[in-house]
Amino acid sequence: MSDDPDDWLTVARFSDAVEAQLLQGRLQADGIEAFLADRNHVQADPLIALALGGVRVQVKARDVDAARVVIAALASGDYALDEDFDPGASVE
Repeated sequence: MSDDPDDWLTVARFSDAVEAQLLQGRLQADGIEAFLADRNHVQADPLIALALGGVRVQVKARDVDAARVVIAALASGDYALDEDFDPGASVE
């Protein structure tokens, strides 16, 4: 772990840039600043994704623990929509 709370640390890696962007969006929705490293390289030439280690999702060192909670919640399905979810319904 970094001593500087403003250092960027990798919390996840994806071979698919879209999956990385989905996690970035979820982290940002939860108030965690997130950055995607090597996204453009992977999108431009997917064959080098393995050599680069994929798209790296990075957060500030001070947010690593909160980001790991979000990642675990995503993996366990906590953000999944119900089968009967109606995107046109108003939220009250």
